[in-house]
Amino acid sequence: MTKCMYIKPFYLLARRGKMHLMTILSFVLFSAVQSKSATENNKLLADGCSPVSTLACTAVGVNLPFSLSFNSAVSGTIADKNGQGTGFTTVNAYSGNRLAVDGTPSNASVPGYEPSKITLASGRLQIVAGKGIDYLTNNNQLNVLGAKISPTSKIQLQVKLVNPYNGTQSQQAGLWYGLNDKTFIKLGITGNKVELRKETNDVSSTVSGTANPDQRRTETISGLNSQTVTLRMVVDTQAETVEGFYSTDGINFASTGTQYASSSLSISGMNLTSGDLYAGIFATYRNGSSAITYTFDDFAAVSLAAAAQTASINFRPQGTAAPSGYKADNGLPFDAGRGYGWFSAVSGQPADYTTNTRLRTGTVTASQLSLLIMNGTANNTDPGYWEYVIANGTYRVTVSVGDNNYYDSNHQINIEGLPAITDFTPSSSNKFRVSTAVVQVSDGRLTIDAKGALNSKINYVTIVPATTVTDATNPTASARLTGTLRSAGVYDKEAKIFLTAADAGGSGLKTFQYSINGGAYTNYAAPFTVNTPGNYSLTVRATDGNNNQTISKAYTFSIYSPPAPSGNGYMVLKNLDNFPANDQLTFSLIQTPWRRTSPDTTAYNANHDKVKLRINSKGTGQLSISSLNLSNTSAWKIAAVNTSTSPSYPVNISSGNYVDVTVQFIAKDASTRVKVFHDTLTINSNDKDAPVKKVVLHGLYQKAGEGKNEPYAQEIINAFGFTSKTGYGANDGSIKGTSVVPSSHEVPASYFVRADQSKPVTVYQMAAYHGCCASVESFKYHAKGSGTLTTLFTHSELDGQSLSPRLRNSATKLAQASFTPSGSFGIKIGSTSWSDRAKNTGNLIGIRFLKVIDRNGNVVPNAYFVNVDYINNSATNYDYQDLIYYIENVKPESGTVNYSDLASSTSAVNFNPTLTGASASVNVTLKNTGTTYSNGSTDPVVNIKSVRISGPNASEFTVGAPGTTTLSAQGTTPVSVKFSPSSVGIKNAELLINYNNANTPLRIPLYGIANNSTSTVSVVKRIKGGSDSNVTIGGNVYENDINYRTGSVRLDKQVTLSDVKGTDIDVLYQTYLSAATDLASTGYNIPLANGNYMVRMHFVENYWSEQGARVFSATMENQKIISDFDIFKEVGYRAALVKDFNTTVSDGVLNIQYAPNVNRLALAGIEIFKVNNNNQRTGAEEAEISLEPEITQREINVFPNPNFGSNINIDAKNFGANEEVTFSVINVSGRILQSKTVASDNTGNANVSLQLGNDAEKGIYIISVSSESGIMRSKLIVE
Repeated sequence: MTKCMYIKPFYLLARRGKMHLMTILSFVLFSAVQSKSATENNKLLADGCSPVSTLACTAVGVNLPFSLSFNSAVSGTIADKNGQGTGFTTVNAYSGNRLAVDGTPSNASVPGYEPSKITLASGRLQIVAGKGIDYLTNNNQLNVLGAKISPTSKIQLQVKLVNPYNGTQSQQAGLWYGLNDKTFIKLGITGNKVELRKETNDVSSTVSGTANPDQRRTETISGLNSQTVTLRMVVDTQAETVEGFYSTDGINFASTGTQYASSSLSISGMNLTSGDLYAGIFATYRNGSSAITYTFDDFAAVSLAAAAQTASINFRPQGTAAPSGYKADNGLPFDAGRGYGWFSAVSGQPADYTTNTRLRTGTVTASQLSLLIMNGTANNTDPGYWEYVIANGTYRVTVSVGDNNYYDSNHQINIEGLPAITDFTPSSSNKFRVSTAVVQVSDGRLTIDAKGALNSKINYVTIVPATTVTDATNPTASARLTGTLRSAGVYDKEAKIFLTAADAGGSGLKTFQYSINGGAYTNYAAPFTVNTPGNYSLTVRATDGNNNQTISKAYTFSIYSPPAPSGNGYMVLKNLDNFPANDQLTFSLIQTPWRRTSPDTTAYNANHDKVKLRINSKGTGQLSISSLNLSNTSAWKIAAVNTSTSPSYPVNISSGNYVDVTVQFIAKDASTRVKVFHDTLTINSNDKDAPVKKVVLHGLYQKAGEGKNEPYAQEIINAFGFTSKTGYGANDGSIKGTSVVPSSHEVPASYFVRADQSKPVTVYQMAAYHGCCASVESFKYHAKGSGTLTTLFTHSELDGQSLSPRLRNSATKLAQASFTPSGSFGIKIGSTSWSDRAKNTGNLIGIRFLKVIDRNGNVVPNAYFVNVDYINNSATNYDYQDLIYYIENVKPESGTVNYSDLASSTSAVNFNPTLTGASASVNVTLKNTGTTYSNGSTDPVVNIKSVRISGPNASEFTVGAPGTTTLSAQGTTPVSVKFSPSSVGIKNAELLINYNNANTPLRIPLYGIANNSTSTVSVVKRIKGGSDSNVTIGGNVYENDINYRTGSVRLDKQVTLSDVKGTDIDVLYQTYLSAATDLASTGYNIPLANGNYMVRMHFVENYWSEQGARVFSATMENQKIISDFDIFKEVGYRAALVKDFNTTVSDGVLNIQYAPNVNRLALAGIEIFKVNNNNQRTGAEEAEISLEPEITQREINVFPNPNFGSNINIDAKNFGANEEVTFSVINVSGRILQSKTVASDNTGNANVSLQLGNDAEKGIYIISVSSESGIMRSKLIVE
């Protein structure tokens, strides 16, 4: 009879007896095989390392660093339900009783393993949790996946949990580290809390609160279940401690033990510091009623022992061997396990730069044939920086830059912030530069960046400790100035300064500084600009590692700036291409004219190398252009101003007129293929708000046409000033149109609908790069479910190698048009490429849709790039730049709209009246209004970039930091706004919140009234602009303006009713006072008692959606208060805007006149306030109407008082006998509501009865009784 073999008890007891698992397994196997044949022995070994693995025992151990991305199956590892290797090598056994609900083991040899509950898919690992748990004596948890490791002096475990379940029944998942299910540490998420807990021989404290010695747990973290949470466990085997951390952004980590006396737990006596241990992940639904799926990503176990103190790194493409003595860096994202890698300088997160690597051919040293582009215009265009994990200390670092084949760079390399290489522009005779620097590392990582460079290319870096070397040679130091010279040493408006320093004797550059006009020396970081007029003297100082020092000669220069032209011009720019923006122009140029000669000879290509910029004069006065300056005259020229090719300055433009400036792109020999230029045109004028206005010039230079000479899709997008990422270079690589490109801004979409039903869908063709110059292409769309195609436009055949192609058969009009679909629609380009990939051969993607990201990194809502490739033909290359379009006012027909709006709990903040010297606070709740859809998609996270206050009274308002700057869909955070007035009056400002999902900030107007102990602000009148009847808005009554209007009048309203931003009383702004005809004046004459007033005017732009379409000026009491006022310029379309003014009325009437420069007035309402002295009686009439002395013996009685709007009786006594006595009812604004004159009797008494009627609102009224002999007043309260 064959002996039975049962390994489990040995596994459980192995560590207790301090025997290694492999030793015990060997003993058991040896005992078991004594009665087996050799064949049987081999079969036993092949059956796996029971009970902890299906693998051979020799395969369960892994070396550090050990990391799993779950992007693909790993052969020879624990398999999921589909047989795909997860990458883990062990599954913990259990020593307790398995729960019935968890079923019977599917693998008796490895009972803790249930592959049907494990899925590797979509780059992540999912575990359907069992009910069992490793806690105290339960010991029945399933699918604790891990690997056997040997700990070092310090080990770090890390994993990401995606949207971890938030439950109340101990559902949990996270990291596991230990010997077995009796002795271990786990770091998990349960109930939106993160908990670190240890257990020793089934014992773990159950004490509540921070006194628990075995637990470190956070408080509840709001929204944790809707985020990707990175868990990190750090085990210090020398200190015998463990600490847990968590992060919601992958960058900033917080300890789970911040509330405890010690943030870490002691692991002394747990036997977790040496020998063979196990590390991995776990999940359980514990006391819950149903199973939960947990999603894991990016598991890693790494040693935190310091990396080697010396290193030689060569930057090169994947799959190529590094030169002897070098280790290859292939541009991979930084990985703690690897100890080095790349970060994006834009996001600060690890980033992939593999597509930025190059390998050249030639005879130079092998270490300089390869390179990585750190801040290029193709592939990953985010500036990148590189970090290497190394012990703190001083190092001598040598770096090389250059390119054996191309010289299109201005190199700069900074090591730990010290510019080691600067202002190096290579040439065919000087291709490379090598420099050495001595730097101090104080954060455990050596950092190298290329700030200040253009297209910098790094070849290699070597790192050695900064030991003493013999060096008595001074370093070199110099400066280079660029700019437009007016005369020798005198620069027009600005000079750009490039500094260079280098070690000359081998000890390395240590410091690099400069001084201006004898001031303190400042560390040099990057080229800088001096633009303040004056005379300057510049010196450069460099010190090497042996303290040899050089101070350069003095570089003297001057900056000239002409005086700004006087006047009150208002400039509005218009890009006559209509795209990408009015202050951004895009050009393209093929240097060598291109045409096809087979099968037929075509005409040569047309270039889009000229663009017209229209400069409009929209102000009351003449606009004077004093100069037009180009930042790069080798690439651009002013071809004409109107028709003049040699314009003279100033160019004067009368109000209402314009000039057209033609800018031409003239770059030459800029690259062997493609180069994208980003330069500026500076317009100097007498514009009162922006006398210096910059226009960005984007130019795409192309050496020759078609084939490999064409620009990449990424370069085309960059050439319009956008920053969306295609995720690839020349083509999509091995994807070949089968899926969305990872690490890109691409979104899957087949059909779209209009986002705003009041607007059409508009399409701009950005590029055509196909056969030229006899081929055309059309943009076509169709209703979903219909095969009928509608052609929107077709581009010109001569523009098949161009940006911004023209319409077919048009010499000037560009390929742009709008349409108004009634429902879902799809797109078809060419004969084979549909937006619905199900219609394409092989289900391939023919059109890639990318979210539009502007130059500031913000999402442009409801706009997409339409990137087309001709698929299913012999020329298909999956570059998706054959045709590129920009489409706006669309959203996918279902699922996420790919952006999230940020909203606030109140659209405007109205503070209660506050005393000067005191403060009032209001909490505003910010909310990501994105949602989760039925198809499982969710709108993206909102990242708050900045919070600030602006406006006329900004100094009297303050704002605190938001509770969090990252909001998932439906997530909220509070922000506190405080009003601290310093003077009496009405106040207004605005809270501006910049965030990533919009190209304009969320704007929240702030309103306050400030009083003091002796003065109180009160409202005199509220008037609704453009209304023939009184209206109550927001609890306040607004008078109609019918009796106050003068001049041209039109009662206007929104064409399509919609909300108005920046207000909670939309109805105030949805109708407004305008004029009957363009340029007609409109005004108000408002009777008021003489005195000082504060006037608040409410404006809104309900019609126009562009700058310069409505411009007007205004006077009040014959004083100009507004000049060249453009509502859209200030706040945009359908947004509330107020302007506050002070005025004095001296003739009993407040006069306001509005004079349009462009179009007409738009006035929603007016509020009039005044300051009352608290020591005087209440009411405008009481304070202002009469200066006659009161007669104290006179008497008036008013009844009933209070009154409910019915008849009132007034008795007057002790006036003059038989004289006329006038009885008046006056509101606090000074307006007479009722008046009646009667004669007193022989004793001087009189009485009247007056009907208040509908004019009497609730409030306080003044009853005035006056005669030749005097006046008396009393108050009436209407309830």
